[in-house]
Amino acid sequence: AVTNYFGLCSYLDDLIGKVIGTIKATGFREDSYILYASDHGENLGVRGLWGKSVMYEESVAVPMIIAGPEVPAGKRSKTPVSLVDVFATAMDIFDLSPSDDIVRPGKSLREIACAKTDEPARPIYSEYHASGSLTGHFMVRVGKWKYIAYPGYAPQLFDLEQDPLEINDLGVSSENIDIRAECDAALRK
Repeated sequence: AVTNYFGLCSYLDDLIGKVIGTIKATGFREDSYILYASDHGENLGVRGLWGKSVMYEESVAVPMIIAGPEVPAGKRSKTPVSLVDVFATAMDIFDLSPSDDIVRPGKSLREIACAKTDEPARPIYSEYHASGSLTGHFMVRVGKWKYIAYPGYAPQLFDLEQDPLEINDLGVSSENIDIRAECDAALRK
């Protein structure tokens, strides 16, 4: 399964290369924006899990790459981003303004890439409601903290700086009551 997954990644890389090659060959490269993202990560057997049905980093983290006019080449930002930023990015690139009744939760990736400073504490949200779930999963990541709420079950809390592999669940420890409350409030906001 792992070999097949890496084969799929290589095949996709080849296809993306063909698209970029065609854009260059037709003379549109200087005027084109390219945005690459995935809808989810892959557990790939870590913790004995496959697919995307949990909120561990290997499943919930996605690649997000943008290139184009007014996007600094080679810059890597530490500002967390989310798929909701794609809408804001399209609105920015095409110089469109949403009507007042449209909620625009994201931020333009072009704006994030051009920012002089990163925003590592920017909250990022994720949720999961699909196959095999006993309940929905609702996640917020704020800086180094990742908080996951499961209606009807105990929450999880991870310090991603001290515990990047998410092994030490602080979700019910008495030491982190204030952090859990802050994260839960951010999630519900």
